[in-house]
Amino acid sequence: MKPDICACPGCICELDDAAVREGDRYFCCQACAQGHPGDRQCKDPECPCADRGKAKKSQEQQLDHSLEETFPASDPISP
Repeated sequence: MKPDICACPGCICELDDAAVREGDRYFCCQACAQGHPGDRQCKDPECPCADRGKAKKSQEQQLDHSLEETFPASDPISP
């Protein structure tokens, strides 16, 4: 049985006859099914799912940068 809502995290789109099936999950469009590669938008321009993915990438990049800045491997151990 096909669900009513797209399986893309954060997507609010209801599935219709044009739903895309990937394995056992259903998505409203190909962009959602592929995880929004290249920041492709959802079929509904008002849907926040693609923006949520951008925010997650940004948070991961900030965390990586913070770790690089706060953990210099060349500092000696304090006595």
